[in-house]
Amino acid sequence: MHIGVMGGTFDPIHLGHLRAAEEIYWAFELDKIIFVPAARPPHKEDEFEASAQHRYEMVSLATVYTPYFSVSPIELSRPGRSYSVETLREFRKLYGDESTIYFIMGVDAFLDIAAWKEARELLSLAQVIVTARPGWRLDEVERSMTPEQRHLLGDPRFKYMRVSEITRESVTAHREPGLVLSVEVVSLDISSSEIRQLVKEGRSIRYLVTDTVAAYISKNRLYQPGQKAHRPTEAST
Repeated sequence: MHIGVMGGTFDPIHLGHLRAAEEIYWAFELDKIIFVPAARPPHKEDEFEASAQHRYEMVSLATVYTPYFSVSPIELSRPGRSYSVETLREFRKLYGDESTIYFIMGVDAFLDIAAWKEARELLSLAQVIVTARPGWRLDEVERSMTPEQRHLLGDPRFKYMRVSEITRESVTAHREPGLVLSVEVVSLDISSSEIRQLVKEGRSIRYLVTDTVAAYISKNRLYQPGQKAHRPTEAST
């Protein structure tokens, strides 16, 4: 089985996330992609404006009509901080060593990965796919890493790929531990922070998120002006 795992805060999930997942799914001929909303990531807990449960519900609504997309509550159910390496260990146990797991992340997140818990093991548990984000150049990812970062990650190798040029043969040839795939996908210039700001200003977010997510945000009055930030709590994890 070939599985994609896309983690993130998803505060809220938007069409940029979904489009990147869609392209990776087809290019790598995956069986499914699992979205994993982070409950308590150590470096971003204070940045949340919606609770872990709200963010999980929004991802569920955004993916409900795509049969090869699913959402996992694995980090909400686990107590304590949310560490990607622990999540990947659990998926590895669940799907077995014979399965191929791809860990999909944006270039901005990858540039901080050396500071993540047991980052070197993370790269051994899954094949990392780094996708483009507006304003970032994937072909400069390797050059931007410091020697210390490379050492912490076990001196990984990099392969730059355009999603339109990926073939079954190239996927098989580059399926190996320690190889980071920088994959150029269609990059929609959308950010969760901009969506939150639009909501605060009472402006439309249509065509930035799915209609189901827009309705959920409106119904639950998320990101409203003057609203107290909703941070993850024990009850929601």
